[in-house]
Amino acid sequence: MCGRFALTEDWSQIVAYFGITEYDYAIPPRYNIAPSQRIPAVITGTDGERRIGPLSWGLIPQAWRNESPKIKPINARVEGLRKNTAFRRLVERRRCLIAASGYFEWHQNTKQPHYIRVKSRPVFAFAGFYDTWKGSYGQKISTCTIITCPPNARMRHIHDRMPAILRDHQDERFWLDRRVTDLDELLTVIAPYPEDDMYWYQVDKMVGNVNNDSEKCVEELK
Repeated sequence: MCGRFALTEDWSQIVAYFGITEYDYAIPPRYNIAPSQRIPAVITGTDGERRIGPLSWGLIPQAWRNESPKIKPINARVEGLRKNTAFRRLVERRRCLIAASGYFEWHQNTKQPHYIRVKSRPVFAFAGFYDTWKGSYGQKISTCTIITCPPNARMRHIHDRMPAILRDHQDERFWLDRRVTDLDELLTVIAPYPEDDMYWYQVDKMVGNVNNDSEKCVEELK
């Protein structure tokens, strides 16, 4: 699963990585991003331009017709996307990239938190999808979720799931391409990220508290 992540790079580096030239949104470095918070997501506009803006992490699809559901999924298992009608329609029409520098995972047995990164680049993208709609009082409800998949062989000893990290700019372009609406075709880019391009280390358990958001959250535990 993916329940916490970080986005620690300078904002100019983030927008450059995603090829965004015009924006009116920015956030400072974040070291412990948690569910229900507003997170930076990249979508494709109606004219094909890339846009970046905040979405609340925890999906509320309009199809549920419930503005305050008890469960707001922060993750969506790739294996269930074909069966869940609401999720399937959003994957077909409302996909996003969720920017990250790394993510946290707790060892499934010891509960020790680990910070997990990609070797080849300081910024990468989780594959996600979103919905945005107006509530009963005219308020805008804009939410998203991160797709998860089975782990690669090395990650399996930490947890039995991992977020779907897109492998490169080509896969990111494909995921955002509004012309592609076939679910089977889209899911060809959702796979365990290559283990030889990942590294991780143990971090302090302070990351378990959402109020802690400092560089110490991503420092290697000595």
